[in-house]
Amino acid sequence: MNKVFQSLSEQMRITDHDIERRKVFMSFTNKDVSILKEASSWITSFIPEIVRQFYVLQTGIPEIALIIGDRETLNNLHKSMQVYVCELFEGEYDLTYVEKRLRIGKVHHRIGVSPKLYLSGINQLQLLLEDIIDGNAEENGMNAKDLKRAVRKLMYFDNQFVFDTYISSLQLEVESVNHQLEDYASRLEDTVAERTRELTELSQKDPLTNLYNQRAFYEHLEKGMSQVERVGGAYSLLYIDVNKFKAINDIKGHKVGDEILIAVSKAISSTIRKQETAARYGGDEFCILLPNTKAENLSFYCERLFDAFDKMKPLDVTLSVGGAEMSPAAGYNIDDLIIRADKQMYLAKQKAHTTGKHQLRVEIKTLEQV
Repeated sequence: MNKVFQSLSEQMRITDHDIERRKVFMSFTNKDVSILKEASSWITSFIPEIVRQFYVLQTGIPEIALIIGDRETLNNLHKSMQVYVCELFEGEYDLTYVEKRLRIGKVHHRIGVSPKLYLSGINQLQLLLEDIIDGNAEENGMNAKDLKRAVRKLMYFDNQFVFDTYISSLQLEVESVNHQLEDYASRLEDTVAERTRELTELSQKDPLTNLYNQRAFYEHLEKGMSQVERVGGAYSLLYIDVNKFKAINDIKGHKVGDEILIAVSKAISSTIRKQETAARYGGDEFCILLPNTKAENLSFYCERLFDAFDKMKPLDVTLSVGGAEMSPAAGYNIDDLIIRADKQMYLAKQKAHTTGKHQLRVEIKTLEQV
């Protein structure tokens, strides 16, 4: 059940049985109840003066005067205190009475009255009550000692609940702070994990093209090779080189050269599928890993790549591409795969110098295709 809809006694699990047990602990008996009720007939007339003297003494304490703050608050406190003192002698000390004591503790804690200040005030109130009892009990036919003892027991009984509320409020504050710390720690952990992921990602990326770098390329290649080797599948590699790139850098400058490399990377990124991996292998060389792809199907991908690059390139420049596969027929050797694809790329580059067009050469098993 939502605590907002519970009474303080329900929140703190205080029951009628618990109240009666506490009376036993305080030796607060039915005889004490009768004595207090009997005193109500004459002590009530003294209550306004008791409360007046009480607040004269309390406002003389700088810490209390600072908490009270203004005359209207002081007047309200006078009224509340008079009600409280009257209730001490009404003879009804049940769950309703306890709920009011809990409320007193809640209010005092909320406005910043520390336990030591509260106890100081209660002690002062008790002394004022005892002065009135000493001066008036006998003439009203009562035993002053018995009445003072009954008042003392009841006020100790009350203080239990007031301090239970203090403790409960502090526990709630601690729990709230703990929850905040846990939430902060959780958010911090998520932030650290995200930053770690981002840093890891950055450490694997080439800053110019935003493709994977050579180290990350080998990690993906080894992982992919292990997977396809277990199932006996195919895993293809495309090795890409920009034709006459050094001459472009020398003549047009490195800025134009960078624009070409970026265009290549964008063309690659726009044509690869989610499960495929692209990397800048070094300089003007790029590699693409294509899992579950046979060598004879690489030409379909390259057609899309060439078309995309032609739409993005800043100059009339072409690409040479070599392709090879790992498969049961070709074997599963990483270094050999790269060497074979690199060899096909150089064969493609030779023809590109002659034709001035994009070129692809793919090794299928032991055969070469143009």
